[in-house]
This record gives sequence, C-alpha cells and structure tokens, in this order.
Amino acid sequence: MRSMERNKTTIYYALYQGKHPVLDDDGYETGEYTNSYSKPVSFKIRVSPNKGNSENEVFGKNLDYDRVMNTSDKRFPIDEFSILWVDKVPVIEDDGTTNTPHDFTVVRVAKDLNEWVYAIKKVG
Repeated sequence: MRSMERNKTTIYYALYQGKHPVLDDDGYETGEYTNSYSKPVSFKIRVSPNKGNSENEVFGKNLDYDRVMNTSDKRFPIDEFSILWVDKVPVIEDDGTTNTPHDFTVVRVAKDLNEWVYAIKKVG
C-alpha cells in the first residue's frame, strides 16, 4: 500500500564511485582526495513528509535521521554512501554532471522480504 503510484515522488540519486586525488594546476597530486559520484538518476519512491514516531521503529531509537523512504522495487541500487536530491531538482549538464548540491544522505538501509526502507538525513 505504501508503494502506490499516487504516493510516490520523484527524487534523484547518485551512487558513490570512490575517492580520486585532487590535482594542482600543473597536474600533480596535492595529497588531498575528493569523493566521486555517478551521474544523478531519477527514481519514483515513497518519501515520508517528516520523521514521525511509530510503535515499531525500524531503525531503532538511537539513529539520527529526518525522513524515511520506502519501496518494493528491488532494483533501487542506493546504499549508505549514496547522495540524494529529494526537495531539490538537480540541474544536469550536457555531460551528465551537476553543480546542484545534494540535500540528503542515506543513513541506514533496512531490507525486508517485500519492502526496502531507507533512513535519510538532511545535509547542512
């Protein structure tokens, strides 16, 4: 019932691809690294309006999260290293990259037989 089409909203996600070295103007490594993510991809999923209390807390009582997303679509590939655009729509350039900062990160994933639940936290 939570995965009814009318309850879903479109979000964007990018998957973590690893750390890459930062290069200076001459092309030498600076010793610093930056996180690399895939191109943003859209997906329709049920997103709760805000964090609420329920009798059965899926993620426990000590986890700090703001909203919950849930889907029965097992093809949704995000994990705890992914970044999300939930309240924002990223402006995607011709090469597939974006300069729009993400607004949520994934805190925890709970997989069940029929449904996957994601705890997400607002950034900044």
